Amino acid sequence: MILTKLFKTIGNQYVLSLKPSPAIFAVDVWDLDEGRRQLLASLEKTKECSVEVIMKDISTCRNQPQRLWEWAKMAQEVTEEFA
Repeated sequence: MILTKLFKTIGNQYVLSLKPSPAIFAVDVWDLDEGRRQLLASLEKTKECSVEVIMKDISTCRNQPQRLWEWAKMAQEVTEEFA
């Protein structure tokens, strides 16, 4: 609640760097829908703001690099819907 008020105050005066947890790539069972839910929840909270999405500190993807590509495609689709 406090963050929502802060984000409304910030508006588009600044660009917020949204950095989702990279743990989504390290799980045994890949769940892109969970990644989508997490990203949507964050974007919903920051919808009054200018936001950039940066996936950080990717140290493992369980030898499945397609997880990275799938997530990037999903993130692009989700952010375009919010634009």
